Amino acid sequence: MKKIMNKAEIFLDEMIEGILTTHPGDLTVGRVLRRIALQYPGRFFRRKATVMLAFGLIFGLPAGFAAAQGLTTNETFTALVIGQDSVYANALHGNGYASKSWVSNAPVEVIVPLEGPVLTGKPVTFKLNGNPSNPHWELGDGTTAYGKSVSHTYQEPGFYRIVMGSKEGDTFKELSSAIVRVHTPETLHLPQVLLDTDARNEIDDQHYIGYGLFSNMDVLGINSVHHGPHRTDRGGDAQEQMNYGEIIHILALSRQSDLLMHRTENLMPQVFHGSKAPLQAPSSGNWQDTRPVKSEASEAILAAARGASPDNPVWVLPVGPCTNIANAILLAREEGLDLKSRIKIIWLGGGPEQVNVRSFNGENDPWSVYVTGQSGIEFWILLENPTGASLALDKRTDLGLYPKNKLGDYLVAISNIWSTQPKKALYDVAVVSMVVGKHLGLDWLTSVEPSSVQGPDQEYRWQKVESSTDVYIIREIDAEAMKADFFNTLNGKPTELPPMR
Repeated sequence: MKKIMNKAEIFLDEMIEGILTTHPGDLTVGRVLRRIALQYPGRFFRRKATVMLAFGLIFGLPAGFAAAQGLTTNETFTALVIGQDSVYANALHGNGYASKSWVSNAPVEVIVPLEGPVLTGKPVTFKLNGNPSNPHWELGDGTTAYGKSVSHTYQEPGFYRIVMGSKEGDTFKELSSAIVRVHTPETLHLPQVLLDTDARNEIDDQHYIGYGLFSNMDVLGINSVHHGPHRTDRGGDAQEQMNYGEIIHILALSRQSDLLMHRTENLMPQVFHGSKAPLQAPSSGNWQDTRPVKSEASEAILAAARGASPDNPVWVLPVGPCTNIANAILLAREEGLDLKSRIKIIWLGGGPEQVNVRSFNGENDPWSVYVTGQSGIEFWILLENPTGASLALDKRTDLGLYPKNKLGDYLVAISNIWSTQPKKALYDVAVVSMVVGKHLGLDWLTSVEPSSVQGPDQEYRWQKVESSTDVYIIREIDAEAMKADFFNTLNGKPTELPPMR
């Protein structure tokens, strides 16, 4: 009977094979141990062999492996700990401090990212890394295929979710996915966005979703996310499910408001369940040691990145906590997927001085903001207060600007219910406006500060920098111009988005 190894065992086996290949002739003991481990696949024997291998061989690992796992040259592996579906590296630092670093939660069998756009009537080839048994592809238009590399020609433009998995009999296990925008020549330039929202928490999220849907941007998907499970007065552990339901509700209202006259069915976004709880900061304090939690939403972000053309990266637009995007960043590191040329991020959150003061979104997962800020990915932070709050609905004059349809009626109703005050901030709307403004080269960002995100030891403060950075704090915006674009879009007059000059 063929032994079915768990993910961590496969990962270990592939790592050992790599060491044996790169160190021929000097690992006789290692070869013997590997043979024992494979001949006697019981967990006891594999673990014993693993421990011996770790102590006997890990010291000889090339520096490149340590660097890939975020370890510096004064750190030494002392053991590799294998769990059911996880691999940890124990490191001994030069100062005598021992730490346990998260290395991987699975071997990676993933779709290779595309290198250019996909056009109707033109063949595209999908490839995979790794060696899943009997790789099976579902190409999003009803077509299936088999093999490590498959070619396909799409006849209709639209969004397609390509899924690669392993199929044994009637059992299919999804391993990787890509969200691909199939273009005509006229749409190659359009901004592509992935919305990410705690939709039921407030009323600005619903405005943000409607704005995106009725814009001329490609909305590849919409992720739900928690808004602080500790907030028992706001749904507690049920938050993510509630937020997911509100996204579905806004999509339904938009359809009833003639959305399909603007956005055809094959350009409608899918909705993905996201993180139900904040990230947990590791005891080491090193962001790279953070253990990611995979969800539909984190995979959707990676899928959008794999399907993106590097000359048109996807904008990921979190307007709740940064949990989904931070998880995706950590999972991408495990996979070896470089996100820097494939996505850009705009987060609505943070206060004037730091992540988690005067910011509901920042309070709900400050560590995820820190992780995102350390990743090297282009990261724009549109401050919740005071920047986002400056884009405000004046109910004395603005309620008549909503369209007379199901979506418009709902947005008016929740605006009145939420607050009796004459003005209500529409924070999240500014994030969608920013993508429009940047595409057109408009001066809607009137004060931007190059910065870095400090960690918990510095109270998650912003630090202004003079050197090169990937983090930008947006302190002031042209709120009136952004609000005007929002209402025009909702009323069926979205801003045209020609090719960027």
